[in-house]
Amino acid sequence: MYFTRCKNLAMRLLSLVTFFLICFTHAALKSQSLYPRNYFVSPMDTPLYLSAPFGSLRDNHFHSGMDIRTYEREGLPIYAVADGYVVRIKYASNGYGKAVYINHPNGYTSVYGHLQKAEGELASYIKRYQYEIERFDFDHFPGVGKMNVTKGQIIGWSGNSGGSTGPHLHFELRDTKTEDVINPQLFGIPGVDVYQPIIKKAVVYSLDANKPLAIATIDLTKSNMVMGLDAVPTYLDTIKLSANTIGFGAEAYDYLTNTNNEYSIYGLLCVVDGKKMYEHKMDRFSFDDSRCINVHIDYGLYKEGKIRVQKCFKDDGNRIAVYNYLRNKGKYIMSRDSLVHNVLLTAYDFDGRTTSVRLFFRYDAKVPVQVQKYIPNGVAVFYPTKNNSYKTKEIEIQVPAKALYDTLLFTYKILPTEKFAYSATHQIQDALTPLNSSISISVKMDATAETVKDKLLLASINASGNILAIGGGYDTDKNGWVTARTSTFSNVLIVADSMAPVVKITNANKEGMVKDTLGMNIKIEDNLSGIASYKLTLNGKWVLTDYDAKNDMLTYLFDEKTVYGQKQEAIITVSDKKGNTTVVKKEITFVK
Repeated sequence: MYFTRCKNLAMRLLSLVTFFLICFTHAALKSQSLYPRNYFVSPMDTPLYLSAPFGSLRDNHFHSGMDIRTYEREGLPIYAVADGYVVRIKYASNGYGKAVYINHPNGYTSVYGHLQKAEGELASYIKRYQYEIERFDFDHFPGVGKMNVTKGQIIGWSGNSGGSTGPHLHFELRDTKTEDVINPQLFGIPGVDVYQPIIKKAVVYSLDANKPLAIATIDLTKSNMVMGLDAVPTYLDTIKLSANTIGFGAEAYDYLTNTNNEYSIYGLLCVVDGKKMYEHKMDRFSFDDSRCINVHIDYGLYKEGKIRVQKCFKDDGNRIAVYNYLRNKGKYIMSRDSLVHNVLLTAYDFDGRTTSVRLFFRYDAKVPVQVQKYIPNGVAVFYPTKNNSYKTKEIEIQVPAKALYDTLLFTYKILPTEKFAYSATHQIQDALTPLNSSISISVKMDATAETVKDKLLLASINASGNILAIGGGYDTDKNGWVTARTSTFSNVLIVADSMAPVVKITNANKEGMVKDTLGMNIKIEDNLSGIASYKLTLNGKWVLTDYDAKNDMLTYLFDEKTVYGQKQEAIITVSDKKGNTTVVKKEITFVK
């Protein structure tokens, strides 16, 4: 029966597929023509092998640039992509690390992140500024004309600074006026990609209730797939559904230079019965909407199984502007007949390579209606467009407007008190419910906490039993309460951090001699609230140290001011976010 059906539909479907591929190619060329393709040069003089394309799906955000591989090395030259001036310099121990921002006269801004160091006059300017403010980390805007650069000028060297998990260049192009991030490939800066995408799973959702409910998941990598007469892989079985309104989703990946590593796709297209229902492309978006990834994907499925299914329909709370076509928001209304319908899902990369799969489905009233699991302990209804609150004698929760993506049946319960805690443990909602922005939580502390109130903060306990700091502190406006902001629902309790950071020079011998040719390394670790400040002085004078938070390492890099062969008094002062401080004094001799 399947082959008879395919034979009858083959010619019509083949013509439709050809039509949509032509339309897709035209649309892709149109979007690329909106941006100047010969204005910018490449930021590197090597082929741009990517470790993450623009718009990649990340935890709680879309990737805002392209990550360019540096062959597991640091110190490759980074070039200004066009004439302009340095508008911003930001050095941090997390995030983009050492980053440089350049404004260009054509209305765009280029960003270079995770640098090892800057180059030339820019490097000298940065170092002077750091000594002026006596800080490693800063966010500085030099001003128009203070630091001009020319196209192709070396502005720095590739590194692994900040939150980077390996050496690479994070490169962005932004609209200077709106600060929207834009796919650099639209400007003719190509990433190497030689393979077509793959679609691993297809999901059918019932959209009858307030929240999408997955009612069918098809693993397209297993059997029951055949090649259709129009050369589109097709799922053999007809999916029977009793939902009135449905939507589709796909777990899809792109392969770049091999088929071992999976990357995020550039675009996804959904066509039902020959009618285009949905399409998104990763061309540009606003930073303010980046957390909408949590409603763009099936968030619950990701949190439970680490599978990112991109939904081919738009939920009401989704504000990100990556959807260039939506028919009825991508939602398909089922006809109550016995006709067989088909859906064509197509994933594509920036260069136009595509992979499509087809599924057949029909309405069947005999299929049991699936409903959302009953949610116990619902204590309030929160609305995304309103300011919401929940209060008891033990806890106060403020959820502002736009913090939620959808209407929420809020759940809460008290868990047993931990021996080390200064409050009960409060379970606030669950980890499967995403937040778009932060909420405020205040917890009543018990009477024994008064003596350590300056050391208090909110924390949660993960599945492994580890204590994770949320932050915050004693609320002077609410006597006897601890308040913090968080962007994640979890369990919450009050703990105290009374332990000072651990500080140790790792490359000095017992006599205090440092024979390393690059610098002095200092390990700094904190058990809970996190490092707040650090300082190194040599013979009473502040000296610059680089802080690598991911490796808990403070480094004094030797430079033209370094004094060799003489004993110097090194004083290292490190404080955490609760004011616990460690001071280490040691006589040090730097040896060439």
